[in-house]
Amino acid sequence: MFKTVLNSWSLFFGLSFIMMANGLQGTLLGVNAVEYEFNVIATGLIFTGYFVGYLVGSMMMPNLINGVGHIRIFAAFASLASLAILLHWLFINPYAWAIIRLITGFSMAGIYVVCESWLNDRADNNTRGQLLSFYFFILYLSQGIGFFLINMSPTLNAHLYILASVLISLGLVPILMTRKPAPDFSVPKRISLKKVYEKSPLAFIGGLIMGTIFGTMFGLLSVFAAKINLTIFEISILISANNLAGALSQYPVGWISDRIDRRHLITYLSIGSLISVLLVFSLGHLSFWLLVTFVSLHAAIAFPIYSISIAHMNDFMEKDEMVSASATITVINGIGASCGPLLASFFMYLFGPYGFIIFLIVIYTVLIPFCLYRVKLGREREFVDENRPTIIVPRTASVMGVQMATDESIMRSEEDDT
Repeated sequence: MFKTVLNSWSLFFGLSFIMMANGLQGTLLGVNAVEYEFNVIATGLIFTGYFVGYLVGSMMMPNLINGVGHIRIFAAFASLASLAILLHWLFINPYAWAIIRLITGFSMAGIYVVCESWLNDRADNNTRGQLLSFYFFILYLSQGIGFFLINMSPTLNAHLYILASVLISLGLVPILMTRKPAPDFSVPKRISLKKVYEKSPLAFIGGLIMGTIFGTMFGLLSVFAAKINLTIFEISILISANNLAGALSQYPVGWISDRIDRRHLITYLSIGSLISVLLVFSLGHLSFWLLVTFVSLHAAIAFPIYSISIAHMNDFMEKDEMVSASATITVINGIGASCGPLLASFFMYLFGPYGFIIFLIVIYTVLIPFCLYRVKLGREREFVDENRPTIIVPRTASVMGVQMATDESIMRSEEDDT
């Protein structure tokens, strides 16, 4: 594994700079939106723009790569992402920012698809799982560092925008300088949304709802924090704790999901998520550290639902359908993420900053009865393979990242069968 990571050092090194920039700019824009007194619904539109761009980019990028090539696509969209960051400072207007964020989301989709397809090509059956884990570690660590970079300069000047742009440009250098050949590339097909729902309604709804939660949390958490008058350093701690808790809980919850009925576990996690946001709503205002604790608790309970939903769907899929179904789930998740920030902003408009939490309460209040209904129905069909292991899928994973995780799940299930 060490040799494979060493052979891919340029990829990981470059990606770490890009993720620092991504973490920095997301937090900075939320804080600036409050400081510039943007209308909260317009602010929701800004963050919706990113996820719409990311969704469209994820769907289009594989075909673009086939036509243009990995290196050119990576260079073009990393440069575009670097440029887009600076445009925020030139055009301080929420609707201009929404368009710029759409461009950023589209560009980041290109970066992720290139990196994940390259990584998948470098992996084999002996190293894929370890490489995947190391990749996710780099993503979360680098983004966590990025959240704290907002403390390096006052937020109402151009310095942080320039820093984010420089970081993305730095990320270009090691990847463009690599002498490794571009990977072979195949575009995973998607099966229809209808078929995914028919195969596993709970996985479909779980993917959609968790997309809405991800879009809301990673779009508007910094806005919520700024509106309740947290300091910049406190905002950094809150967002980093949210990110870290959601990452650390993936593996133990995934381990549990391989040993009990996933429908029951998704139900338990949904109930736990509702309780945690109720705690944020009722007690989070008492102290900053209570707020951090309950927000982190929510992330630790809620974020694994996405990976478990994919694993639950794969239980009903033939092996030759799993990659296609996983690609479709990323689209479902992206649709939810695109809707989340805008819908949550309406609640913040109506109820003030804590409308952000009220929106989460409403979402879980919708999800829990559906989970209970699916559990009550029991098994409407037999699992194709109920022993397929849960493979962790981060919220940022493109269709290629999900394909890599699915390939690992298939390989592990085949090993268990022998």
